[in-house]
Amino acid sequence: MTALLRRLADHGSRYRDPLAVVDWSAADDTAPWLPAHLLSLAGLAVQREMSPEELVRLSRVEFARLCAAGLWLEGLLITRVTAAGFPATSAAETRVILQEVREETGHGLMFLEMIRRAGLEDVPLLGPTRLLSAVARRLRSDQAEFWAMVLIGEAVTDALAVRALRESPGGPPICPVARQVLDLHHRDEARHIAAARAFIDMRAAGMGRVRRARFAALVRWLLRHFLRATLYPTRESLATLGLRDPDSVLRQALACPERRRLAAALAAHPLAVLERGPIGAGSTRARSGVGSGRGV
Repeated sequence: MTALLRRLADHGSRYRDPLAVVDWSAADDTAPWLPAHLLSLAGLAVQREMSPEELVRLSRVEFARLCAAGLWLEGLLITRVTAAGFPATSAAETRVILQEVREETGHGLMFLEMIRRAGLEDVPLLGPTRLLSAVARRLRSDQAEFWAMVLIGEAVTDALAVRALRESPGGPPICPVARQVLDLHHRDEARHIAAARAFIDMRAAGMGRVRRARFAALVRWLLRHFLRATLYPTRESLATLGLRDPDSVLRQALACPERRRLAAALAAHPLAVLERGPIGAGSTRARSGVGSGRGV
């Protein structure tokens, strides 16, 4: 495992400041920031009836929500991994964690800039996160459960970014600046996901049967609540679009089968990762409700 951490550290040794790398002058005010089929109102009549200009606005709101999710997750990661310092970790582990803190801080500043450009700095963009945040504050970075939460957050948001980069069926290309932001984030997240998996394996190796069962239950709970908080709109974000009844639209979005299918697809990778290896979460998928049509 130490050899893997050293390889990850080697790959992360060169740091690129996202604010300096992104070509902000390449912004296209007429282009969407996300493909239409990835927006949270896809499959609903309200989105089908939108004008091209309204779809661009909706895509900016959705992109800003993705950025807000990143800011929230990165803030939790940074505060928890630095809470106790690094008195007991190996040099290889400390190096990987500090590199991740450096990169996540850069991502956060990049996300803040995108939220500012979307004109949504003062709009509540995320769904219910208070309970998730409270759970995260009780977890320690020397626990597999903490890194499972990190992996879920990073893998789900990265899977959405990858789809946005690769899929634009029948629609216009996304804004070049949005594409750069997604690409920069994805390049770092691939390594962060691998690191989270390594930390889970290291911390879960000695789990007994009861602890493994509790771990699997927590994974299911975290995933369900994370999908609700990050992949679905808020009333406030919908209100910025000038919709007549944002509460009704929110209820429709939460019940939309198309959005639930996308949520299940985005959750498939972290579930598969957590089902492999020594942690023994084997039947997580079958019991999670993800992809089963039983809620989000």
